[in-house]
Amino acid sequence: MLSVIQIAAVILLFGVALTFASEGFAFAVSRVLEASFDRVEYSLALRARTRAERLKARRREERRRASRASAEGFGAEAVFVR
Repeated sequence: MLSVIQIAAVILLFGVALTFASEGFAFAVSRVLEASFDRVEYSLALRARTRAERLKARRREERRRASRASAEGFGAEAVFVR
């Protein structure tokens, strides 16, 4: 009885090994890996874009504050005199 189980296990393992070695399985695995790398690449690009947008907004706000501070430093009459 034990030898029948061992033979069945060997046949099953041989089938698994053939599946791993097959071109179809390799193609499926490569597609899954490619999809996962694409997803990671997309999330990193989205993160970089969000970070760049935040940096641009921060710089824009700093320029606004600097221009307000310089306008307040000159006084209202100096700014609006033609």
